[in-house]
Amino acid sequence: MIIRNRTIGGKGVWLLSACMLALSLAGCAPKASTEPVRIEGEKIPEETRAEAPEEIRAEVPEDAAKETQTQTGEEEYKLTFSDLAGLSFYFSSGVGGWATELMIRKDGSFSGEFFDGEMGVTGEDYPNGTMYQSNFSGRFSQPVQVNGYTWSMGLEELKYEQELGTEEIEDGMRICYSDAYGLEGTQEFLIYLPGSPLEELPEGFLSWVGYYDPADIQDGRLPFYGLYNREQECGFSSFDPADGIESQIAYTEETAAALEEALYNDEMLTQTEMNQKAAEIYELWDTTLNELWKVLRQVKDETFMEQLTQEQRQWIARKEEAAAQAGGEYEGGTASGMSYGLQAAQMTRERVYELWEILKQK
Repeated sequence: MIIRNRTIGGKGVWLLSACMLALSLAGCAPKASTEPVRIEGEKIPEETRAEAPEEIRAEVPEDAAKETQTQTGEEEYKLTFSDLAGLSFYFSSGVGGWATELMIRKDGSFSGEFFDGEMGVTGEDYPNGTMYQSNFSGRFSQPVQVNGYTWSMGLEELKYEQELGTEEIEDGMRICYSDAYGLEGTQEFLIYLPGSPLEELPEGFLSWVGYYDPADIQDGRLPFYGLYNREQECGFSSFDPADGIESQIAYTEETAAALEEALYNDEMLTQTEMNQKAAEIYELWDTTLNELWKVLRQVKDETFMEQLTQEQRQWIARKEEAAAQAGGEYEGGTASGMSYGLQAAQMTRERVYELWEILKQK
């Protein structure tokens, strides 16, 4: 559920965001905000290697595993879901055609979205094209170490919010609810640590995360966490969605400031044009708030989000009341729309920064 300023619920914003993300990932590997893990040093306990499936252990030479084991002083490094929490794992065609995105929480649960658009597939009832999509959630088992840079975890649960195979028409578009690419066809995923030697990772993974020609890889290291569906050869790369939100906030500030400059200083604007600019400023912050909320609901646990959702509903009521009061000062005059929009924009901007501080407290 996306909490919007004007309503609770709705679709569409995440699709635009995911398309933008897919385009930004085309042809390059996304960079995680975490520092690469140094992977040299200590020996892997034999009992740890014995827990990994035989066919996976065989893929990594013993010497290579020894040479790339993480060094953390006297204590052995142990991967936990806390290391992965807050990161977005992205599997995409690389050109914005389709994408699967998921986030893992500290308890091993995860949630995410899938979309695949075919705008040319139209009909009498859906002239705007066809969209395949789904919202899903599930849980992974505790990671088990395979070698110095690889861990394995089982897919314990995967469920979809919508019934797969069903469809509906919305705003002239056919919405088909489909399973998510990259998650089906396996009960196990491999995790590659930042700093993993690229030359030892499977080509099926590398090609999906931006390393298209293994022959060009020389002494390279993976700069982010990788997630690999080995059976289907589907590779996910990680990035910190908070980085994208921070960039979007900066963009919104800059764009809103330019609109406000024109609103207050361009004497040639009509009142209708001034109303429109105020509405555009509000829409900018409204969109940013929705994107921020999307990330929060994927990063934070269910109990926390239930409480935050109640707070958000109360904030929406206060914002609507304050904006209506501001517009009412003009008693229905032509300037009431501008006053309403500016008041709503100001309060939405303040709320964005409040939620941004919550997101940073991972």
